[in-house]
Amino acid sequence: MTRSDAQSPSARVRTEDATAYRLLDAMPLGVAVLRDCQVVYLNASLLDLLGRERGEVLGCPALSFLSRPDASDVRNWNGSGATKKPLDAWLRTPRGEVRVELTSVEHGDAWLVHVRDVTARVRRRELLEQLAELGAELPTRRSEAQVLGRMFEGLEAMSLAFAWVVPGQEGPLLERGFAPGSPEPLSARRGAWTPGLEQAWSEGCVFVEDATREAARFLGVGAEALRAEPLPGVVARVDLEGAPRALLAVAAVGLREEDRAPVRRFATQVSAALDAALTITRLSARNTALAALNRLASAAASAPHPRAFFGPGTEEIAGLLGCDAVTLLLPEEGRLEAPEFLELIHAHGFAREVVARHPRTPVTGTVNGVVFLSGEARVVDAEDCPPPTREALLQQGFQTLAAVPVRVRSRVVGTLGVLFRVRRRLTPLELETLQAMGSHFAAALESHRLLEEVRGRAEDLALMHEVGKALAATLEPAALLSTGVTSLARIVDTPDAYVMLPDATGERLIVRAATGGHPAMVGQSIPVEPPPHSFTAEVFHTRQPLRVEDAREDPRGHEELLRLSEGLAFLVLPLAVHERMVGVAMVVETRRTRRFTAAEVERAGAIASQLSLALEGARLVEDLKKSYAELARAQAQLVHRERLAALGELSAVVAHEVRNPLGAIFNSVATIRRIVGPESPATPLVDIVGEEADRLNRIVADLLTFARPPSPHPYPVSVSQLLEESVRGALADQGAPRDLAVRVEWSVATDVPPVTVDERLMRQAFLNLALNAVQAMPHGGTLSVSASRAFLDRDGVQVDFTDTGVGIPVDVRPRIFEPFFTTKAQGTGLGLAVVKRIVESHLGQLSLVSTGAEGTTFRLFLPVDAPAPG
Repeated sequence: MTRSDAQSPSARVRTEDATAYRLLDAMPLGVAVLRDCQVVYLNASLLDLLGRERGEVLGCPALSFLSRPDASDVRNWNGSGATKKPLDAWLRTPRGEVRVELTSVEHGDAWLVHVRDVTARVRRRELLEQLAELGAELPTRRSEAQVLGRMFEGLEAMSLAFAWVVPGQEGPLLERGFAPGSPEPLSARRGAWTPGLEQAWSEGCVFVEDATREAARFLGVGAEALRAEPLPGVVARVDLEGAPRALLAVAAVGLREEDRAPVRRFATQVSAALDAALTITRLSARNTALAALNRLASAAASAPHPRAFFGPGTEEIAGLLGCDAVTLLLPEEGRLEAPEFLELIHAHGFAREVVARHPRTPVTGTVNGVVFLSGEARVVDAEDCPPPTREALLQQGFQTLAAVPVRVRSRVVGTLGVLFRVRRRLTPLELETLQAMGSHFAAALESHRLLEEVRGRAEDLALMHEVGKALAATLEPAALLSTGVTSLARIVDTPDAYVMLPDATGERLIVRAATGGHPAMVGQSIPVEPPPHSFTAEVFHTRQPLRVEDAREDPRGHEELLRLSEGLAFLVLPLAVHERMVGVAMVVETRRTRRFTAAEVERAGAIASQLSLALEGARLVEDLKKSYAELARAQAQLVHRERLAALGELSAVVAHEVRNPLGAIFNSVATIRRIVGPESPATPLVDIVGEEADRLNRIVADLLTFARPPSPHPYPVSVSQLLEESVRGALADQGAPRDLAVRVEWSVATDVPPVTVDERLMRQAFLNLALNAVQAMPHGGTLSVSASRAFLDRDGVQVDFTDTGVGIPVDVRPRIFEPFFTTKAQGTGLGLAVVKRIVESHLGQLSLVSTGAEGTTFRLFLPVDAPAPG
């Protein structure tokens, strides 16, 4: 606003002042001229700062444009119109208050006042103070997330533009950022390295004159695309445990290069807070892990068996790691050394149908298999797993699998796996804790295994003790074999077991005892030669145990033996005493293929050794019995022969001495018959003398026959013909009335072959037996005569004479074949003794095979081709 010359003198003075101070218009610093505390001049820079027209200000009191100045300094303005030192004040403008610094210089009757805008400098100082306060507060946070969260919150509250950049393989990542005026924080933006970021990463801190341009380079756009004013900034590196962690960039109006130091200190405070939070987190995590491990150890110690521990154990793991599922895989039973599959023993977080679909995992080509074989933990994303594992994980929605080996000392006995439905990387502490938890599972399994082993060993020792007692309690081979096969099957838990002993020739092995579901195996035999064609023959020759895991794939299996036993796996053990083979024991698994363990071989071998010694002992005792029997028989034969020799000598003397008088008696009887004639009353007496003399002559003949039997002259003779002639002679000699006659029943097989015997002697033997039967039926009866083929150590003929007489009393049966023993009033006691000697002279046998209250049966066995003894 301008005024005319007709105005007041003060206005003219102001016009003069404007002319006098016109040179100050070009100064960039705001300048005012005061006289009597009134504004008489101000340059263009000050007008821009005030945001007013010149006419609105000239002539006005200077204090009318100031607010909140220091009271002591204001008094100087009222008195002299100026201050002796810079005055901080707030300048009122239409846009609001502006922080200024006033410096006055005396100039004649006026004062030159320099007005400096210090709003940016004050803002900068306040920001740095707030930044220091925020840095001092951060160490109170207990986790990395809390530290970073409080830092981001504080920077946003200060309206400070910032960026938190983390390096990555694909380039730096803007994890969190803020720009004043932006509706929401910036995050998860991948960018490119800029010169400022690279310098800060290597040197630790750098001042950036234009942070807006750096942001544009990072995002790969033009600076104008950001629609922001150029801002100075500082980029500082934040370290974690002495290693670079991230970059913190801050930008604000008024920041200068000397502000690198406070920003660097703030970054150092953030690093210290992160280190402290990490330490606290680790300690907390370790304490939590130790507490979980303690609970796990307590649960393992109190569990009665491993499966009772699996549930609480997997729940503890899931709670500690926040996983969605836990699996425990162990080798398939019976295949601990080189398993093909790992069986899913316990699962947490799976539906039952899922567990039923995946009961086991192959060792080859799976993550758990790799962990089991290598003994090293693995943390793998689902898409990086082998195809079978990848498909199974993705089908159930799992993104990450972590598997650790379950170890017993240095031996891996299984794998423990945890699964996450979100991508997850386990920290070293978490992985270490998971492995420690796996050791608790291993300890529970090993404790149970050792307990079961101790129990099993105790049961095995009890069983072996029981077997030893049973084997020592008997010397019967059949009982020993039965006890042995039953014990072998029990000691290794198999359905079947067999014992095979060599035959008399030693060329074949014969099944002598069996237990289980194949009793028809008893009596089966296999050749001892050649060994490679049979499990048992090989063991018989090598004297070493043989384990056959799958007999279907082993070429050494004897085809007939495999077919009859239906065996899938075999454990064959030698039965040996010292260096002599007694036989072979065979333990057979018919339910599945199976690899017998070394412990099972040891236990079964102990039973086999006991059985071998027992069989050898039984054989020795049997041999001793046979030796005693042979000795007794030889002694009896010797005594019998001596008796027979003495009897023969006596019989010869008696016969010689008796036959001479008998000759005189026969001659005298014949002469007397002629003298007295047939009509003489003395004829009956003469007949009696003749009959008694004949009987005495027969006795003498029998006595000579028994004492000195003639040597047989054998040749083939028809058995049926001899029987008919002998029975006919016996019936004729009896001469019984028709109503008391003996009826004969014949049963002669058509295939009865001729026998090689002395016809005369054998006819006498048959006749004596027939007469004995007829005489046993004085009132008539039935004589049954039978003949058939038979085998008794050799091929022969069996002949039975059976009567329906009064029978033989029990007390006399043992003596019926003794010479001179008879129960008949007129018998000599030599009939059966003579028959026995005739039969034995033909290498046959005579026995009393059946007798009851009525009737008697005598049985003869005659070999077909046996020659008579020399």
